[in-house]
Amino acid sequence: MPHQVHERKFGRRTGHRRSMLRNLSLSVLRYERVKTTEAKAKEIRLFVDRMINLGKDGSLVARRRALAWLPEPVIVEKVFNDLAGRWPDRGSGYVRLTHIGRRVGDSAPQMLIELVPAPEKPASKGDATAEAEKPRRRLALPRRRPAVKKDETTSETNAKAAAKTTATKKKKTAKGAAT
Repeated sequence: MPHQVHERKFGRRTGHRRSMLRNLSLSVLRYERVKTTEAKAKEIRLFVDRMINLGKDGSLVARRRALAWLPEPVIVEKVFNDLAGRWPDRGSGYVRLTHIGRRVGDSAPQMLIELVPAPEKPASKGDATAEAEKPRRRLALPRRRPAVKKDETTSETNAKAAAKTTATKKKKTAKGAAT
């Protein structure tokens, strides 16, 4: 029994397994949200934490280690410039895992792996008044109105509605008078 080897094998050989883990960790860092199986998500969070900690280190050696693991230099730049500054006080736990049910084809448990949002910075007094004065932006939702033909105007539709109500009143009074 191999002791202190904490790595899942996923039924793959070493090269294929490493490339899968590299690509998944690259996708999490690029899109900041990926849907995958539970075992892969739990394994990937170690690599994502390691890459962000290398970005927080910021040295040349750390950058070379990140380039050795991540195949795209653009994502390494994102890690070192953007993601490293998001969590200045956090040492690990940059990833959130959320259960999302089972996959349709093989009923494998799936998880959503996403980067944790940056903590809210306390606003100074000048910023709070500026945000309080700014009105809240509302979503422009389409309003449903009754369909009106292009050739009809609003006065014609009002006249038709009034004619219908008077016609129904006349019918009701005619029935009442006949009985």
